[in-house]
Amino acid sequence: MIDLVNAGYISIWIMLMAFILMATGWSCLVGLTVKNGKWLVVTIAVCAALQPVRETFRLGNMAIHVYAGTILLMLIMLLVMSGPVVWDSRGYLLVCALLAGMIWGCLRKMYSVDPVFFWLDPLLDGPIAAGVLAAAFSTKGQHQFTVLLYAGAIAELVHAMLQRGSYEASIGSLQWWDSLWIAFAATRVVSLVFQALKNGVVRFVPIPWRNKGGS
Repeated sequence: MIDLVNAGYISIWIMLMAFILMATGWSCLVGLTVKNGKWLVVTIAVCAALQPVRETFRLGNMAIHVYAGTILLMLIMLLVMSGPVVWDSRGYLLVCALLAGMIWGCLRKMYSVDPVFFWLDPLLDGPIAAGVLAAAFSTKGQHQFTVLLYAGAIAELVHAMLQRGSYEASIGSLQWWDSLWIAFAATRVVSLVFQALKNGVVRFVPIPWRNKGGS
């Protein structure tokens, strides 16, 4: 989770850029295609209205703060998943989220003990690593976002369980959403780079074969 003074600023910034891209016809870059705008607006409005509602659960020495709007969004995203076999698609995404969340949480714990051997920044490496994994697990933006939603929750729980003594985990806070949107931005960058390389290979590799008279 990103620990910033202005919590939520990164989330607003990235969501604003995503909205501008989607509104101007570049939804392919965001990866979240809008099929029914009315239901999307209703979902966002309901989740935003429920976001201030918070419940705290205690598990031993660990206090888990859960925000209602975030939990509702997680359930909605899982229900709308589709694939050749719906349950297989959902099960696969949950397994991917579990793997990405465990790595994300372990990186947070490692950097909290000794934040020396980091890649970019101790606060950014976890979300970026999860974003790269989500891009490797699926090429669809909707699936990637779902994986990161659950991975963020799992990472928070894993990090909490690895702490000594009492610890408070927060699923759905503004800092938590900052981390999630950083991870999603990393996912989309990796996906777009991979797609560009793939298109380049498909376009230029067959050229020598065409000069030899092949079909």
